[in-house]
Amino acid sequence: MKNGAATAWRWGPPLFALLTLIAVYASGSNRAIFLFFNHFSVYSGDALWARITVFGDTAVILAVLLPWWRKRPDLVWAALLAALLATLWTHGLKHLADVPRPPAVLDASSFHVIGPAHRAGSFPSGHSTAIFTLVGVMVLTAIAGWQRWALLAFALLVAVSRSVVGVHWPLDLLGGMLGGWLSALGGVWLARRWPWERRLFVRWLSAAIPAIAAALLLVGYKTGYEDAALMQQGVGAVCLALWGWGWVSRRKMLAR
Repeated sequence: MKNGAATAWRWGPPLFALLTLIAVYASGSNRAIFLFFNHFSVYSGDALWARITVFGDTAVILAVLLPWWRKRPDLVWAALLAALLATLWTHGLKHLADVPRPPAVLDASSFHVIGPAHRAGSFPSGHSTAIFTLVGVMVLTAIAGWQRWALLAFALLVAVSRSVVGVHWPLDLLGGMLGGWLSALGGVWLARRWPWERRLFVRWLSAAIPAIAAALLLVGYKTGYEDAALMQQGVGAVCLALWGWGWVSRRKMLAR
């Protein structure tokens, strides 16, 4: 990326999230926007949004790193460092803010819940933080061109799904986007400062964590969204298969 474009991609998404968060808060439109998003499932059904929202689950996020392990160990290392920062952001603010979720505030007849009706720890959205952390690391280290826009659009869709399934306010989604992207920036910076991705311990840790996550998905990891169960198993199987194929391909190359 050229310098101008690189700067825009580094700081554009978190700046957008921060300014939009301020605008939504100042306008008092948080509840109205939530109800607007929440009614999307009327037109598409519950299963679609259940499948979209699990792409913000930590196990899915970690499993997706597995196919990158051999080809881009620097990306995986940066993502794992970013995940630590994202965890601090999410759980630190959840305890500090202590914001009730929609099911604890709204009349049950006024909105629709898909999956578990969580009631506490609303701000920020952990799913939104996780998906923007992953997408941020990928955009900042490996992805270029139209694919950056496609990944950003997908991350926004996953974030919006948290309101569609009825468990997060728009402010939570924007807080997740802000914290996730800042965590990605921090993870990439730390990975460049500490380029340890090829050290033996880090190398195997970077494989073990995503591999365990993928295996959990394959054997039936519970996210609370039953409509997404088969898809989750498929994600785990594909990630493990791509990882295995990487090993086979490498052995074939070395044998020549």
